[in-house]
Amino acid sequence: IASLCTIGVISVERYIVVCYPMGAVLFQTRHAVAGVVLSWVWSFVWNTPPLFGWGSYELEGVKTSCAPNWYSRDVGNMSYIIIYFFLCFAVPFSIIIVSYSRLLWTLHQVTKLQVSETGSTNRVEVQVACMVVVMVLAFLVTWLPYAAMALAVIIDSSLYIDPIIATMPVYLAKSSTVYNPIIYIFMNRQV
Repeated sequence: IASLCTIGVISVERYIVVCYPMGAVLFQTRHAVAGVVLSWVWSFVWNTPPLFGWGSYELEGVKTSCAPNWYSRDVGNMSYIIIYFFLCFAVPFSIIIVSYSRLLWTLHQVTKLQVSETGSTNRVEVQVACMVVVMVLAFLVTWLPYAAMALAVIIDSSLYIDPIIATMPVYLAKSSTVYNPIIYIFMNRQV
């Protein structure tokens, strides 16, 4: 969850930096630290309720990691999972889509207004657009299978998913913490 939130924070930061370069907010180290702290606090807040009785955890897939108990039909567990899915997957994804869509729209408008003989603005727009597309696709490729599997099990409790197959989306989602920074660093020319 911290990884998902961090990607959301990065998308908002990119939006503000690109769309409001002369704005009132100039990003500094303290803003980056605040974003990381927010991501980890959000993750902590939404991953601790099962420790206090709202929802529960179980070993998933081949029993190498634990996750919310997607199979439990208990009302408290179901309410936790639905809220968890919404606030920890749908909200970060919506923030990412809105931030990057507005960023691309702003870049496109600037490119249309600016007359450039060298075409450098168009090249920058294409580079940023590529980074945005790769970041969003990476988010979807890594987290959508896991979220879809969890949601499918919530909707149909009789659904049986082989543990080996169930483990693939888990590892894919959890590995996103490794390659999201790599994508960002190598595709962002400002770093």
